[in-house]
This record gives sequence, structure tokens and C-alpha cells, in this order.
Amino acid sequence: MLLVDVLLILAMLFFLLLPITDRRTVRMRLCMLCALLAAFSVSVTTTHVGPVQIAGLVSTR
Repeated sequence: MLLVDVLLILAMLFFLLLPITDRRTVRMRLCMLCALLAAFSVSVTTTHVGPVQIAGLVSTR
């Protein structure tokens, strides 16, 4: 998951550093940054829990 987070951050930096040429470029940058930020926040907040064993029962979740 660390690799995915790093790739999302690099993509956000790429769109953040694009030169502004017209209104369409600004709208595209804002939309892409918001989409990548949403994907990054979901990636960071999703926890990956290993198997849990309670009283002899094993959860493979």
C-alpha cells in the first residue's frame, strides 16, 4: 500500500506543478487534484487488519 500512496502523491505533485495556460487547465488541475486527494484519503484511512484469533476461532478477514 505504501507504493500506491507514493504514486498518488507523485501524481498530485505533477498536476500541482503544471503551468497554468487557460481556464480549462485550471479546472482540469483542480478536478484531478480533488480526485487524487480523495483516492489518497481512502487509501490512507483503509486499515488492513491481519487474521484475528479469539477463543479458538480464526477470522480470515
